[in-house]
This record gives sequence, structure tokens and C-alpha cells, in this order.
Amino acid sequence: MKIDLHNHSKYSDGVLSVKELLNLAKEKKIDIMGLTDHDSVFGVDEAYTYGKEVGVKVLKGMELSTFHKGQTVHIVCYFKNNVIPKELYEFSQNIINTRLQRAHKMINKIKDYYKINIDEDFLFKNSCIVTRGNMYQCILHSNPDIDHTLAQQMISDDSPCYIPASKMTTEEGIKLLNNLGAFKILAHPTLIKREYLSEILDLGFDALEARYPKNKAGEEDFFKVEAKKRGMLYSAGSDFHGDDKHAMIGTSTLNYDEFKPIIDKLEIGDDF
Repeated sequence: MKIDLHNHSKYSDGVLSVKELLNLAKEKKIDIMGLTDHDSVFGVDEAYTYGKEVGVKVLKGMELSTFHKGQTVHIVCYFKNNVIPKELYEFSQNIINTRLQRAHKMINKIKDYYKINIDEDFLFKNSCIVTRGNMYQCILHSNPDIDHTLAQQMISDDSPCYIPASKMTTEEGIKLLNNLGAFKILAHPTLIKREYLSEILDLGFDALEARYPKNKAGEEDFFKVEAKKRGMLYSAGSDFHGDDKHAMIGTSTLNYDEFKPIIDKLEIGDDF
């Protein structure tokens, strides 16, 4: 059994629609797929329903964006009985509104500074929650001959056009998710500076994404040991987006025995 707990669709910065994503998951022989769009839960019900049609079980989740001492900290979260709390839909809508305002400002700055055309209709028509990943895809779409590295620079932290996203602290994010009864996974710990890892984990996670495509040699074992030492579980996720910067779905997976402790925590039976 192949279980991939970290994937994105067009409801955040993924390239594929929910149906396209699940068709691909089926093709890659994924048995259980987690949908974890950035700060958005608006795709999970569609995914769950279509998953039943194609024979891929869907775990409904989200990837919450937070920060800690300048470090971006993403929290993959899932919920008891595979039910998203209604408060999270309200939270997602507020984030969407804020991100749309930021995107308009950033796109206008990029157009003025770099003197390029950007098809804003494409950007906002094809994205639910507009992230920098969506802006990058839109720049490429609007300027087919542009250098990809330059396009990436336009939206980078160092860009003169960059506007920081409004994010909560990791401590605030943990508190929010605790109030909603969430199961909290520290996403891609390999991307976090090692000197901050311990204090971030001290904030109260339930699991560590130990198996991840961008891990360096020996890191999976290190993260598993760290999780066990803290009485946490470990998870796996490909962080699939459908672009050229992220891994293919099914690259990093759990087997059923590894996944069973997670669904036990979520109080979900095998037939969900």
C-alpha cells in the first residue's frame, strides 16, 4: 500500500485540478492521498468525492503557513474522523482575501519594475489562494521566452517587488490547530535550519515529516530518531505541485503499517 500525505492542487499553488491530481495518483498506484493545499481547505470535499469514483482514498488536510524567528515553518494538519472543522473554512476564506490583495500589489510592482506584461486574468482565474508559486506560473505563461531563473528572482525574498505574506507565528498556528483538535505534522524539516529545529518541535507537534524528497543523506533516519525520542510519529509526503521544482506524487510514501498509528490518532477506520 502506498500512502502520500502531502500534495497540492490548483486550490493553492499546484498546477493540477483536483480531478487531474487524483487521476495521476491513481496512475501512480497511490492508495491513500492527502490533499494539503496551502492555507486552503476548499478542495478537500471535491477531492474526497472524486477519490471514491477513481478508487483513491483521500485524507482531508491543509498546510498552514507560519514563521518562527525568520524561518518559514509549514504545518501539515489533519483532523479527527476526516472532517474539516467549519472554522477552518472561514479561516481559509480570510487568507484568500488577504493573499489576493497582496498578489495585486506584487504583480503591479513586477510589471512596473521589470517592464513585462502579466495576464492577471489568468492568475486569478486559475488560482484559489494566490501564492508566489502561482505568480511564478503566471509570469511564465505571460512571457513564454522569459528566463526561468529571472522569473524566480522576480518573486524571491530579495526581489525589489517582494511583499511579505501575512503569516501567523508557529506558536499561534499550533494554538489555532490545537483548538480545532488537529493532528499536526512539521512539514519538510530538512528545509529548516538545524539550530532552530529543536525549539520549533518544542512548540508541540504530533509528527515529523521524516520521509521527504529533498532530504539529504541520513536525514530520514535522523528525523525518525528525533520523532521517537519525543514520543512523536513520523510521516511521509512528496509535496507534489506538478511543476519543475517539486517531486512527483508517490516519491515519498508510507506503507500501511507506518500509516496505521496516524489514522488511529485521527480515529478514522480503514474504510473512510
